[in-house]
Amino acid sequence: MSDSNIKTNQSGFAALYLTLLILTASLALTASIFVLNLTQQKDTQNTVRSSQSYYLAEAGIEDAILRIKNSMPISSNYTVTIGSEQAAVSIASPNSNTRVIRAIGTKGNVSKTLEAQLSIQSVNPEFFYGAQAGAGGIELDNLSGITGNVFSNGSIGAEPGTEITGTVQVSGVGNKIDGAVIGENAYVNICDDSDVGGILYSAIQIGCSFSSFVATSSLPSAVSLPISDQNIADWKAEAEAGGTINGNQNFSGGSNSLGPVKIVGDLTVQNDAEIIINGTVWVTGNIIIKNNAKVYLSFSYGFLSGMIIADGTITLENNSISSGSGQVGSYLMYISTSGSNPALTIKNSARADVLYTSSGWLQVENNANLREITGYGIHLKNNARITYEVGIQDAFFSSGPGGSWKVVSWKEVE
Repeated sequence: MSDSNIKTNQSGFAALYLTLLILTASLALTASIFVLNLTQQKDTQNTVRSSQSYYLAEAGIEDAILRIKNSMPISSNYTVTIGSEQAAVSIASPNSNTRVIRAIGTKGNVSKTLEAQLSIQSVNPEFFYGAQAGAGGIELDNLSGITGNVFSNGSIGAEPGTEITGTVQVSGVGNKIDGAVIGENAYVNICDDSDVGGILYSAIQIGCSFSSFVATSSLPSAVSLPISDQNIADWKAEAEAGGTINGNQNFSGGSNSLGPVKIVGDLTVQNDAEIIINGTVWVTGNIIIKNNAKVYLSFSYGFLSGMIIADGTITLENNSISSGSGQVGSYLMYISTSGSNPALTIKNSARADVLYTSSGWLQVENNANLREITGYGIHLKNNARITYEVGIQDAFFSSGPGGSWKVVSWKEVE
């Protein structure tokens, strides 16, 4: 074979080899691009599924929050359907004030788990006493009485036939207990003509009887009333956020719902009318509840307590009944911010849970019955009776069942 033929064959082989090499490289590159595209496609699909799973879980959380805030029926485990997909929701209750919601959203082989915690935002005034008075003090007359303990920043004066069954504390130099019958201990600067069933702690005693006497100039420190001006301002704001009604409101007979709302004017409920309170009611004028009327918190409050606030005076009378939701631990509180004497009156066999005045006098008369009473000054007369209920010290007062639950955390956990 000639040299030219050999060179031609070698050139042909080299060309073929080069062609195969280029083809192999091209196939490898094509395969790499295919694998890369496939991986990117899977990553994109997983990213989409991850987002879809997240939104499914988020929808489950939001559904549970809506149901809890609006006191709608809800179970501890259920599913939420969104289109053709579902989110699994579980709800734990570590205590009565907390709900922990966990929702799992799954799309394909990708799952996302979210967790949110709701807590009740409320005020616990800690009513430790059957009656607590500010500087105005307490007056008892006409066979009235208090079953429970008493604290006052002012003097206590009592007529014959009255009684306080628990312990009495009076702060302030110069303040005294005068003419009272006290079932347990008494702490006061001056005791005058009183009967103390337990130990009398006093600097001066004049004609008092007691089981034992401790001469002391040490006095209880003055105690502020348990609800702050800011608490009241916050409740008013929450009532106003529910809407405003202008003009006097008169409910006479029938059943109605009210709150949260601000009423610019007076509120009268009378003649067997029934008012269901769904949220805080703020009245800029006066409130009158009378003639067998009933005012009570909606069952949706559950164990929570609620309030009705008046800038003017409040009068509860003539067999009217005011109460909580019906669940143990739920109370309805009336608050008057008026400085009048009296700012709040309950009489003629009316019944209520908690009465409060921030700067005015509270007057209880004519067989009225209460669970707790707090105000600048307190006057009990005509067989009035306050019977303290221990659970009131742990009562949580809220602007309403919906407004009470707040989201305190929201996070992805898996």
